[in-house]
Amino acid sequence: MFEYQDKITGYTIRQYTEGPERNAKLYFTCENFSVDDRYFFFTKQELPGKTNGGCYRADVETGELTRIADSRFKGFATDREKNTGYVCKDGTEVYAVDLATGEMKKVGDLPKGCDITGHLTAADTGRIACGAHLANKLYALVILDPGKEAETVYLTDQHLGHVQICPTDEDLIFYIHETGGDAFQRTWMYDVKERYARPYYVEHPHEWITHEVWSSDGTEMAIMKLDPPGFVDGSKGEVHTGNIIIGDKDGRHFDVAASGVQCLHPAFSRDRKWLCADVISYLGTDIQEGVMLFERATGKGKMVATTNTNGGSPDHQHPSFNRRGDMILFSNPNANGIAQVSTIDLKQVLKDW
Repeated sequence: MFEYQDKITGYTIRQYTEGPERNAKLYFTCENFSVDDRYFFFTKQELPGKTNGGCYRADVETGELTRIADSRFKGFATDREKNTGYVCKDGTEVYAVDLATGEMKKVGDLPKGCDITGHLTAADTGRIACGAHLANKLYALVILDPGKEAETVYLTDQHLGHVQICPTDEDLIFYIHETGGDAFQRTWMYDVKERYARPYYVEHPHEWITHEVWSSDGTEMAIMKLDPPGFVDGSKGEVHTGNIIIGDKDGRHFDVAASGVQCLHPAFSRDRKWLCADVISYLGTDIQEGVMLFERATGKGKMVATTNTNGGSPDHQHPSFNRRGDMILFSNPNANGIAQVSTIDLKQVLKDW
């Protein structure tokens, strides 16, 4: 662990990893910190000939790193309220992880031969949900209730991604049609009890919706709405606007909460008063990459950390808040574009906000 001063923003950044392997924070669509904010969690890539890959826990203050799951495990995510993580071993075995001790307990199995399409996700009742690519090559939404067998509740031939159960409503599962880019209708909600799917944000022609996340209380979702493809010409130096829109739980009302140049992945603070997003070079437009902080009440935004480009890697900065909302964790590409986990203490930002 070491600290340095951002050459553009002037703020102090604390970096926890360094090396040839990719060290990437958990995806922004789940909590990244333990309930007391003592630890955050990240994934280390396992390079050929090495055996040090897997999911790690970092002590925020000391920088001490502890591996809590090896590379056989994937889909790690932390619970919204409990000091528990969930992870999938060897494709189908689901374990609960005590975030304080690292102790693992098996809680069930997913359908045989499936492969999850993202991280695991849990509601406040303990119901776990995920997207899965089944052995028969269909895609599915799968739920696993405490003490019960896994149940496939929805089947489709569409690639399902970004599956997120509502943190406070176990019968509501958000998911997307994953195309790797734009989609005719990207965002969907599935009602487990009623067994039907409906569009969430209903898209009109030439809209581009992407990168969605629940608020921690399950009352809202943040979504990035981009300029549509072809709307601006990156080869001429034009930039894309990323509008962070906030929708209610039912998808009936949406407001633009903040806007930023080349923004892509949004996240809420737990009190929903603040938003953050990464600023990324994409669609032919190169720009100074980094992390933005937005005040929701005013829409005011400020670049708080700058980074190198990820060089086309899938590891974007994916910023998200700790549980207190006074720190942002992000993947910080090194000079070679390889992610390294870093934090910025927002107290130094808010004193002159």
